[in-house]
Parts: sequence; structure tokens; C-alpha cells
Amino acid sequence: MPEEAKTDNITLKLWLETLESVIGVNGVKSLLNFAHLEQYITSPPPDNDNLEIPLEDLHGLYLALLELFGRKGARSLQLRIGKEFIRIGVTKRPTISKALKLSTRFVPGKKRISLALGKFAEEYDRRQPSPEYSPRMEVREEETCFLLIDKDNFESKGITSDTPMCATCVGRLQYLMEWITGHTFDIQEIECRAMGDKFDVFRVPKVPVERT
Repeated sequence: MPEEAKTDNITLKLWLETLESVIGVNGVKSLLNFAHLEQYITSPPPDNDNLEIPLEDLHGLYLALLELFGRKGARSLQLRIGKEFIRIGVTKRPTISKALKLSTRFVPGKKRISLALGKFAEEYDRRQPSPEYSPRMEVREEETCFLLIDKDNFESKGITSDTPMCATCVGRLQYLMEWITGHTFDIQEIECRAMGDKFDVFRVPKVPVERT
């Protein structure tokens, strides 16, 4: 029997807090009821890093979001959720965020992006490890961009689509890059398992969007 995928308590807790800030308390309750995860309404996960939450629960919450808001309608919502997730996360885990800021403070922009992506991949390997792939995430540098390759992202699991479905991750990366560099980047998901690709691949340009 394959090992059950788990995520840490704080990840689900952050998801619930993020959703509450975006769609409100009643919206979160509706999502949890729809996903048959009512236990988290009265007993939210504790604020710690223990890997105790079945990843299937987080996946079910995500699918409920798509179902209730529709795939097209959910995309802009997903981007907001992703950005808000990182905003709340850097506040909840100041030790990690301050260390990342300090480590990138005096390095050039491209190196700063590389270090931030590496830390992002490292954190997700630790907080949401894959039973199948180790490491779960990989960062590759190309001439004009970096590629973040996620080999086991729950956002694209069991979904069939003509368009990329991992906008929450795009939102997380957008906020992270802006937070760490002070600039906006046009981040895109260029491959997605929901579209039949092997992995989810996110393109992070080395040059930020020009301000007008």
C-alpha cells in the first residue's frame, strides 16, 4: 500500500485563514461543508509544523473551491488566495522570512530570485513531501528565466483541463518575488499535469515587468 501523502498543520491552518480573509467566515464554512471536512470548522489544525494532515483533505478543499466558484471564476480567486497565503505566511513564520530577506539583501537581482525559488522549493519539500519524488521540486536556470518544476502538486491532481490549473501557486510565486525583490514579475504556468504534461512547470522571468 502506497504511503499516504501528508502536509503539515500550519499549511492547512494558513489555507483556512487565507480563505477566510478572501471569502469570509461563512464562505470557508460552506467550502468545508461541501468538501465533507466539517471537522475543521470546530477543530482547526494547531499552529505547528507536524506532518499530521492528510494531503487528501487539502486537495478536497481545493476541489471544492473550483466546484463552487467554477474553474474560470476561480482563477482570479486562486491568484488572490496564493498571494494572501504567502503574505500571511511570512507574518506567521518571521524567523524563516527574515532569514531569507537577510540572505538575499546584498546579492544581485537574478541571484536573489534563484535563492528565493530554492527556499520555496525546500520549504515545500519539507512541508508537503511527495511519497513518489524526492526532491518534489526542482529549480532550473535558463537564459532568460528560471523554471520551477513541481513533480507532485496536488492542485493539478485528478483534474483534466485545456488550460493550466495551478493559479494558486502562480499567486504564491508572484507575491514571493515581489516581496523579495520589490518588483513585479510576469509568472506563468507553462506546463500542467491537468493538460497532460508530466509535471507542473512555472516560468519566472529574470527581468521584472516594466512600470508604466
